[in-house]
Amino acid sequence: MAQQRHIVDPVAMRQAVADQASKDQQNRDVVLRVLRQKQMQDVASRLGLSVTRAENAVSTLGSAELASLAIPARLAEKDLAGGNQKIIISTTTLLLIIIIVILVAR
Repeated sequence: MAQQRHIVDPVAMRQAVADQASKDQQNRDVVLRVLRQKQMQDVASRLGLSVTRAENAVSTLGSAELASLAIPARLAEKDLAGGNQKIIISTTTLLLIIIIVILVAR
């Protein structure tokens, strides 16, 4: 029994876990940055949505939810940072992020 080999190398397993944790944190950070954008807060306020509640909910999301939210968040962040005039599209994306975060965290 002591000579039994592991199917997965423990070092590789630890590295995979660390890599996933790092990826999750990057995804969490981009979603939070977008939620904290002035445009996001203005639109959420007009619609009665709580950005603070959405921000708090981000910490409860799993890897899959974070990954799916990070995609539109990165696009919105790029549009907003670049001064893109497609504010309607960006606002729609931002609202979807808020709504999805709140719904997933329930």
